[in-house]
Amino acid sequence: MPHSMPLTLAAGAQIDASSLIHRSWARCAKLDPHLLVDPNPLSRADLTFQIEANQALLRHAESSLSALGALAQANNGIAILAAPDGLILHEQGNPNFLDKAQRVALRPGVNWAESQRGTNAIGTALYDGRAVRIHGAEHFLARNQVLSCHAAPILSATGSILGVLDLSSPANVLCGYALALVQQLATGISNLMMLESPLQRLEFHLGEPHTRGMPTAILLLDDRQCIAGANEAALHVLGTDWRLLGTPCAQWIEGDLHSGGTLLHRHDGLMLSGRLLSGIQPGSLFRQWPAKPVALQRSADTLPEPDTISRPLLAQAVRAVDSQLAVLLHGETGTGKEVMARHIHARSQHHAGTFVAVNCAALPEHLIESELFGYEPGAFTGARREGARGLLRQAHEGTLFLDEIGDMPLALQTRLLRVLQEREVQPLGSEKRIALDFNLVSASHQNLPSRVAKGLFRADLYYRLQGIPITLPPLRQRPDLSHFIANQYAGLGGALATQTLEILAGYSWPGNYRELNSLLRRLRCQCPQDGPLLPQQLPQAVVSMCLGSSRDWAVDASHDPAMKADAPAVPIPFSASPSSSPVPGAVGTTGRLSELEQSAIYQTLHDCAGNVTEAARRLGIHRSTLYRKLKG
Repeated sequence: MPHSMPLTLAAGAQIDASSLIHRSWARCAKLDPHLLVDPNPLSRADLTFQIEANQALLRHAESSLSALGALAQANNGIAILAAPDGLILHEQGNPNFLDKAQRVALRPGVNWAESQRGTNAIGTALYDGRAVRIHGAEHFLARNQVLSCHAAPILSATGSILGVLDLSSPANVLCGYALALVQQLATGISNLMMLESPLQRLEFHLGEPHTRGMPTAILLLDDRQCIAGANEAALHVLGTDWRLLGTPCAQWIEGDLHSGGTLLHRHDGLMLSGRLLSGIQPGSLFRQWPAKPVALQRSADTLPEPDTISRPLLAQAVRAVDSQLAVLLHGETGTGKEVMARHIHARSQHHAGTFVAVNCAALPEHLIESELFGYEPGAFTGARREGARGLLRQAHEGTLFLDEIGDMPLALQTRLLRVLQEREVQPLGSEKRIALDFNLVSASHQNLPSRVAKGLFRADLYYRLQGIPITLPPLRQRPDLSHFIANQYAGLGGALATQTLEILAGYSWPGNYRELNSLLRRLRCQCPQDGPLLPQQLPQAVVSMCLGSSRDWAVDASHDPAMKADAPAVPIPFSASPSSSPVPGAVGTTGRLSELEQSAIYQTLHDCAGNVTEAARRLGIHRSTLYRKLKG
């Protein structure tokens, strides 16, 4: 139940946010208390439908979620992505805190709008349309006061809210920089979504063409050169709000717009620099995410050729399935587990049969049994008149690939084990057992032995699946990483400068091959020039992580009267020039706490024009603490 006494702000709360929190409490006090007592989570089928409906948001947020999830993992917290109505779609982070979060219904399928969960970061960010931190006792519901949450809305090019990014941790962990980091990553997701627009895109910033460290301002222009979309940086640079939509670009920016970097002027004469870029045809850059629950056979001709690292593992796996042994693939997200499974199928004795891929995490829980085992006509209400063969029978004389096997419900694990032991399936509503013969390949990014120890996964099924366990190494462990990256970019028709290659080879690649492929394609699209790709054309997050804190420009002491006139300038890493196509926060960031902390600090300093006192206030830390972190 809600508090019965007035709100007292928790220690460390932002003073300027107090009125926002008090207004939220006033709204929540008018709600029916029964609405706030027990959350009503969606069924697995309905959640799957919502995930499909928000597929574009999930796809563009994948890298930012990986980065935030890595920070959360290190700080006993979780990263969350919520839909525009407050429904939690996805979460990842520290397993210990995930369990605790679920006790207060902070999990996928639960709606955290203010009307459902009272004052909280996700719901209040949605209501006010701005980033907010709700810490400890600032939560309206007493049971949620164990949380410290930081959320920022993800905006569309027209200012509507597409979703919310959130970092939540125990209330005894208060990270001063967390809100700035979440806001930076949310802005990056918004910018990334704008890059897929088919409309022309004007990217610009204050100052001369080679000015560094400025956020990328973006306008989307229609055929009449009227403004059809903008990001928050553009509104800030032009000193306006969303009322600029539909107005001529010439009303705000003067000068000739073309693809080469050029000098422009704001309507009041202030110097700008920018370039006009062509729109991108929808669907030309990215593959769908998340994957569909079921994917049938794909021609082996469309698969990338196995390289020197995966070839020995592939040969071992093919020998295993041809000997009727199951293969269990383990690896981080993006290491190519499904690609490996398809290669195993294409080279096995069952290559002429069907490859059936089942995403165990995406199948609706109440349908998974009928989808896997099939059913007879009229077996249950809603069943198809003609019945269904089921995925296991579709894989007969082919390959069954069970992806994310660690997420299969325990009740279904028992039935699956029986099928794998007996190689027979009994459809629902039938008394007949049907013999099966297929290759079995499973995959998981989870620690299955740990799940077995916790009682979340059957030990006997685990031993049945791991006839031959194969671990796919992460991208960062490749001994030929520099050569591999250079070849991948050359395959797209581009070339990398030596220092650019060194930076990319030093990045940690939390999204592995999937992240590398996405980034290289995006860079090639944004930088189609014939010359080599330069370091300043890389995303800020990658550069700052790899090159550390000794770079080209420093905070100007004149911006901060609190600084001594003779105080040494504090070095700040450069961020790529907007004319060189950076999209701050749009790609994966290293999961290490120190680099993520620095990234949030640098972005806040940019936003405050180098004013350290103001940056410290926004970050919620003392100015001396900020100086110490900068000089690190």
